[in-house]
Amino acid sequence: LRYLPSLFSIIRNGVEASTGPFGPYMNGPIFTVRNAWLRDWLDALAFSLSGLPADRTSAGAMAYVLFDMHREGAALDYPKGGLGEVVKALVNGVEQPTKSGSNKKAVGLGRSKVNLRHHVESIDTTKDGTRVVGLTARKAGGKMVKVKATEGVICNAPMWSLRKLIKNEKALAILSGRADDVAVKDPSGGSTSIAAQSWQTDPAVDPKTGRGSVIRPARQQQQQSSEDADNLLAKCDNAEMTGSFLHLHVALDATNLDLDSLEPHYTVMDRGLEG
Repeated sequence: LRYLPSLFSIIRNGVEASTGPFGPYMNGPIFTVRNAWLRDWLDALAFSLSGLPADRTSAGAMAYVLFDMHREGAALDYPKGGLGEVVKALVNGVEQPTKSGSNKKAVGLGRSKVNLRHHVESIDTTKDGTRVVGLTARKAGGKMVKVKATEGVICNAPMWSLRKLIKNEKALAILSGRADDVAVKDPSGGSTSIAAQSWQTDPAVDPKTGRGSVIRPARQQQQQSSEDADNLLAKCDNAEMTGSFLHLHVALDATNLDLDSLEPHYTVMDRGLEG
């Protein structure tokens, strides 16, 4: 019952108010943020969450993070033993024996295996390009190995890399929806992917020192190219690239610090992302 009024408010505004972007809560009509510093802070927070400006980040994600950071008794949880323990748990989950034994033929003991230092050179297909059958990987020493798939290949490589990973021209043609694969061409005549950018870097930045570095949201929605794309490869090539940042974790000497009086989260901003 505590949150019932808030629920009714969300319902009145429509499902899009919670499942859509945060824009209506910044730029209206639900609410308008007029304070310049607060807008900068919301953009910085959203950038660390999604790589997007605040008005294009999920409203649900923004609401959860803002509440979780400022609720009474808020705390940041870290795994005992460090982040490596999370990785170990994920690996254990992947490599545990399968109950159904559906992949016993593939690995011999009904277990999956995580392989490190294997650079994927290509996603392999049948000669006619109609089916993905495995991949070719290069080990640390340079040796090439073939991995055969029993059911399929799950690819989580950056989508802009998909075209480069598929070497079979017939497969490329199928994925492009054409009889002959048509690559995106740049003015110089070479083949390149063209991706819209969520953020624009100030061209006045000093490339040697990085001083003057600011990034500005590309407020003009660059969706036309992806909307016009009528096939998988074109959609991957033209997919919007979000910004990136360096996330630095540092340890502080806690000697003589009153840890009970410290808040779990601090944000220091001497300027906004746009300077």
